[in-house]
Amino acid sequence: MRPLEPLDRVSPLPRLLRSAPAGEVRAEIERVEALLGRGGEPGAGGAPVPGGGEPGTGDAPLPGGALLAAALGFARGALALREGALDAAVLHLDGAAAAFGREGEVEGRELARCEAALARLRRDGRSACAAAVEELDAIAGAGAPGRRAAVVAGHYRGAAERLLGDAAAAQRTLLSALRRSEPFLDERAQILNSLGTLYVTLGAHGAAEALLEHAAELHRRRGDAVGEAIACGQLGAAALGLGALERARAPLQRQEWLCARLGDAFGRARALTFLSDLALELGRADDALALATSARDVAARAAPPLRTWIAYAARAIGRARRDLGDAGAAAALDEAGEIFRELGHPLGAALAAWDRASAGALAPGELLSGCAPGDWFSAAWALGSLGLPARVAQLLRERLEIDEGMPRAETEGGAPAPDGETRERALAAAAQTAPHVAVQREVELVYDRPEELAGIAARRAAAHRNLGRLAALTLAPPGLVVAAVAAPRLGARGTALPPERAAAACVADLPGIAVWIWPAATAPAVVGRDLAELGAAVGEPPRAALALAPAGRVLSPPFAGDAGPELEAVEVGALLALAVALAPGELRLEPRLGWDGDSCAAVEALGFAVTR
Repeated sequence: MRPLEPLDRVSPLPRLLRSAPAGEVRAEIERVEALLGRGGEPGAGGAPVPGGGEPGTGDAPLPGGALLAAALGFARGALALREGALDAAVLHLDGAAAAFGREGEVEGRELARCEAALARLRRDGRSACAAAVEELDAIAGAGAPGRRAAVVAGHYRGAAERLLGDAAAAQRTLLSALRRSEPFLDERAQILNSLGTLYVTLGAHGAAEALLEHAAELHRRRGDAVGEAIACGQLGAAALGLGALERARAPLQRQEWLCARLGDAFGRARALTFLSDLALELGRADDALALATSARDVAARAAPPLRTWIAYAARAIGRARRDLGDAGAAAALDEAGEIFRELGHPLGAALAAWDRASAGALAPGELLSGCAPGDWFSAAWALGSLGLPARVAQLLRERLEIDEGMPRAETEGGAPAPDGETRERALAAAAQTAPHVAVQREVELVYDRPEELAGIAARRAAAHRNLGRLAALTLAPPGLVVAAVAAPRLGARGTALPPERAAAACVADLPGIAVWIWPAATAPAVVGRDLAELGAAVGEPPRAALALAPAGRVLSPPFAGDAGPELEAVEVGALLALAVALAPGELRLEPRLGWDGDSCAAVEALGFAVTR
């Protein structure tokens, strides 16, 4: 028995949960509870109040009261999960699972346990993943793999793996659940949503678009407005990732309309903010201001207020006002930056740093409060390290436009301003990340050879991160730490691309040899940590010769097909020859690096032998 099935003969609640505003769903729950003789207290998954209907109403007790009470508890939990009231969701869903268990309804109990596990994942994040995976595996293994509860458990296990950052495992689990979901079209549509979202985050936008279009159609046919809104929102994100700005508009508008009907403040604020950013990108600052103001109002009226979306909307308001020449731009950008800093939001913090640099360049006397001016490089590096080279390209374009309007002999960081041709080349290289040609192939791979698609997506994400860092380094002051690294397994399957936690960028990758660079101010312990992670990736201690290039700079990241980025004042020939001759695990330091004894000891603690 499915958890809401006992309600089918007395209430439209199963349909309302998919398609009606929260207030209407809550009113119907309370109506049925009144008929059942309940008061709607927390823990609605328990047994009904003995004695039947409300005194004086003439209503007879509803038959099957215990199962109805369990179903109502599940409905309250599902509504709380939809609204983001996660403590209440866990309470009601746990209660419903216990109630179904007391009545011997195994499927209802298992499905309620799955939803409770999902609520805990959303509430507690990574700290809940291990327990959730253990419980979901127990549910999936308790019977036939093709039953509904096993499919749902597999779906939510994939969600836990995605939360842990293991995209390859999440893809395997979700695809396994998708293959077994054919008899359950409602679950199939939800799994397609999750897979599409995963591919958006991996940058496989063509595959994401194909899956999400299928998901949206299934949701539409079933009258599931909640699921369709999620699919449409991610469809818009996939189109934006493909650079199809106009194509992104329709699904985002559909999400906004659906969420307005449903009373879904989160989804509506998200859609309005995305539409505002889209209008800004298309040069429609007046439209962007109206959309962002609506997004901020929706997010602020939510209970509790949606501070992340308030910040994103405030940022869009500030940028729209700036483009319109409105003096209120700085206050809105200041508000966004302050909220992002309070929330510890990595992307928001990077965008706020971009805004501070832009504001400082446009109006040096009117800087955002508490912020240092002109730090374009920090903002670009943060965006590049998040694997967002297209955002770095937008930042480079904006800086170029500002500098062209305000010619100066030197940039804010003290580095000589590169000539116009070099700037344009750096921007063009950073902006080459729109993989339109790969879209059709991605669609074929997602159905035929998904493991290959996962490998391609992971490699491309690492390459995009490296491209973004190299683009950011065009804004850095002169000075680079350069390492020529030798290891027999280098040069295969992208092993030389620095991981997300690293502070390095790769400028050369050949069989057995790689060259990494860092900004000159990078701490020795960070350089050592990055090289240790490279050793872990290749399965053996690397040999590395390190030197300081005091005037070294990245002039441009590589274009597709280039052998590497365009560098200035960087010499690696002697370093390469030296690295090959070193012993495994040996780091040879040039004296100009200036690493003291403590720095060398910290690097040696990572397993290296440091020589000079």
